[in-house]
Amino acid sequence: MLTGAKETPTAEWIDPAQLVSDPYPSYARLRRESPVAWVPALKRYLVTTFDECFHVEMDQETFSSHEDASRSTMVRTMGRSMLRKDDPEHKRDRDASASALRPVTIKKVWNEIFERNAGRYLARLKEAGPGVDLFHEFAVPFAADNLSAILGLAGVPAARMMDWSHTLIAGIGNVLDDPVMWQQTERVCKEIDASIDENIERVRKAPDASMLSAMINAAHPIPDEAIRTNVRLTISGGMNEPSHVIASAIYALLTNPDQRDEVLAGTWSWADVFEETARWQSPVGMYPRIVTRDTELRGVRIPAGSTLGVVIASANRDERRFVDGENFNLRRDRVTNLAFGNGTHICAGNWAARAMISNVALPLLFSALPGLRLVDPGAVRFRGWVFRGAVSLPVAWDPA
Repeated sequence: MLTGAKETPTAEWIDPAQLVSDPYPSYARLRRESPVAWVPALKRYLVTTFDECFHVEMDQETFSSHEDASRSTMVRTMGRSMLRKDDPEHKRDRDASASALRPVTIKKVWNEIFERNAGRYLARLKEAGPGVDLFHEFAVPFAADNLSAILGLAGVPAARMMDWSHTLIAGIGNVLDDPVMWQQTERVCKEIDASIDENIERVRKAPDASMLSAMINAAHPIPDEAIRTNVRLTISGGMNEPSHVIASAIYALLTNPDQRDEVLAGTWSWADVFEETARWQSPVGMYPRIVTRDTELRGVRIPAGSTLGVVIASANRDERRFVDGENFNLRRDRVTNLAFGNGTHICAGNWAARAMISNVALPLLFSALPGLRLVDPGAVRFRGWVFRGAVSLPVAWDPA
C-alpha cells in the first residue's frame, strides 16, 4: 500500500484528434495541471514533465518495455523487437548489431555513402527546381537510401523502403484495430523478410559494415526471428526520424532568418541546429512503458499493470528545464534533452542520424540552393504525436 500518494488526476478533456493536429497546447496544460494523468481516451497514463520522463526511462525494473503482445500495436505490427524488451534480452539484441552504428563505422563507411546519396538527390532537385517539395523530393528518399545501405538490404528502391516504413508506422498507430491496416503490415513484413533472405548469404560469405552482416556474423548470434523483428524496427524509425528532423530543421531556420544567418556565419554549428531541432520538434513524441508494481510518480498512485505514455515531446519543452521551450532557439543554454531517449534504450541510430543530417544534408542544402526559402510558411503542416513531422515542405530558391 502506498501511503501518502494521491489518486491520479483524470484528463477527460484530451482529444486524440487534437493531439494528431497539434499536441503542444495539450502538453502545456498537462504539465501545469496534472503532469501524471490518466487519459481515458488513450487508455493510459501520460507523463509529460522532464524529470518524471527521465526517472521512468532510468528505472526499467518498475517501468518495463516488455508490453503484453495482446495490447501492443508495435508487437502486432512487427514482432517483439529490442525496443519491446528489457535487459538482458534487449542488450543481447542491441549488441549484435552495434558495430554497424558506432561512430568509427559511420566515419569510415557511412559518411561517404550519405554524401553520395545527398549529391544524387540534390542534382534531381536542381533539375526539377527552382521549387519542389523538399520533404518528399529530398528528405524522404535520402533517408530511405541511407537506411537500405546501413541495413544491408541491397537492391531496395527508395519508394519501396518508404512504403515499408510508412506502413509499419501506420501499424504501430493502428489503435482503432483497422483490419485493412493489419493486412498491409502483414504484406510489408513478408516483403521485408524476403529481402532479408535475399541478402543473408551475401553477407555471410562476404561480411560488410551493415547491420544485417553484424547480426548474422555476431560472436553471440541472435535468433533469426530477432534479426527479422529488429530489421523491421530499424525500417520503421530509421527513415521517418531523420527525414522529419531534416524537414523540421529547414522549416525552423527559414522561419527564423536571424538564426539562419548566424548559422551560415558560423556562430552556431549544424550540430547545434540538429540538437535544437530534435528538442523542439521531437520526431518520436511518445513511447509506452508497463508498470511492473504498484508505485507512485510525482506523488500520485500508479497501479501495477498500467501502461504509461512517456511523452518526451512534452518533456523536451518543459519550462522547468527549457526557458522559452515552445520556440526554436539556438541561443538557449545547452542542457540534455530526451529526443533520442536515455539510459539503456537510448536510440541506437542517433549517431548515424547526426552524421547524415548535421554533417551532410543541412550544410549541403544551404550551400547548393542559394536563397532557399519556404513557398508559403503558413501552409506548412506538421502531423502526429506518437511520431511527428512535416506533411510536406514546399520550397524555392534562386535559379543559377
